[in-house]
Amino acid sequence: MAKKRRMNHTGFAFMSATTGLLKSIAYVLLIVGIALAISAVVVTVVNDVFALVKQENIVTLKLDYEVTSQEMSDMLEENGIIQYAPVFRVFTVLKDVQSFKSGEYELNSTMDYGQIIDTLRGKKARNIVKVTIPEGYTMKQIAELMEQNKVCLASEFIETANTYDFSHKVLEDVPMTENRLEGYLFPDTYEFYEDENTVSVVNKMLNNFEKRYTKAMRNLTEKNGKTIAEIVVLASLIEREAMWESERTMIAGVIYNRLNAPDRFPMLQIDATLLYVTGHKENLTAEDLLIDSPYNTYMYEGLPPTAICNPGLNALLAAISPEQNEYYYYVADPETGGHVFSKTVEEHNAAVAEMRKKYNKN
Repeated sequence: MAKKRRMNHTGFAFMSATTGLLKSIAYVLLIVGIALAISAVVVTVVNDVFALVKQENIVTLKLDYEVTSQEMSDMLEENGIIQYAPVFRVFTVLKDVQSFKSGEYELNSTMDYGQIIDTLRGKKARNIVKVTIPEGYTMKQIAELMEQNKVCLASEFIETANTYDFSHKVLEDVPMTENRLEGYLFPDTYEFYEDENTVSVVNKMLNNFEKRYTKAMRNLTEKNGKTIAEIVVLASLIEREAMWESERTMIAGVIYNRLNAPDRFPMLQIDATLLYVTGHKENLTAEDLLIDSPYNTYMYEGLPPTAICNPGLNALLAAISPEQNEYYYYVADPETGGHVFSKTVEEHNAAVAEMRKKYNKN
């Protein structure tokens, strides 16, 4: 007689429980995925409505006839001023705007939805101010410049720079610390609105940095085994130390030489890093050299934690491609504004003594 196979109820129960658990996990993952997708969409929509972080795109719209809010929404999306025409349409409904009259309008993608509508309705636009940021300015100096030109408050500028999580690729290696954007606020001439959103103000400078730090510069940075963050710090030292354009790569070479010989030169001993803490004055004192700060390169090894100013393009290029020399020291010449470079400590001490004589004579 054939034996009857006994059914293993325990095995079926286990398989059923496992299947149920897997379904539950899949369901939870699906819900989490949907939530993340929704949150990502919400962030991008909010960014578009309030123009928090957007690439600048200036467009002149010429309307030969009155257009509806729906037509205008589509036009704005087609011209890259906004990303979400349906959202803009809802915004016009909330603002009770049904149509826009004919005319010529200059619009910018950095405008928020309210500013776009005000411009299209012929309301007086905000004043535009042109601001030039000199090479070597610190974040604090730039913030003060923004306030002087009525772009934004200095305190709000610094708060935004230190705390807002900008997503620019060049900031990948930059932690969220104080002075984190020092060095990335590219020196140039900008146009801002009076009372502009501080995120938009800082974003324009970061966009400019990403554009000016070219692919060729990025490739050479990587080839030399450096990060953009390291180059920015090095360039800031060069910017503050070099008075002559011709000396930028020479000073870069000295800094690299000292960094590459940590046993002989554990400290960079660069005055400019300490002056970033004390405030820029003519000379450091003996007391200044005892200040316990990571920016004190007479006390702490290696590079300071952040850049000490915002370097220009030439300083960045010098940091990427330093001169190959055998100098380890330099001292400023008070008469010329240049530097005397030395290979040995004996040569350097003699040069320092000579420069002191010139300084005292003047």
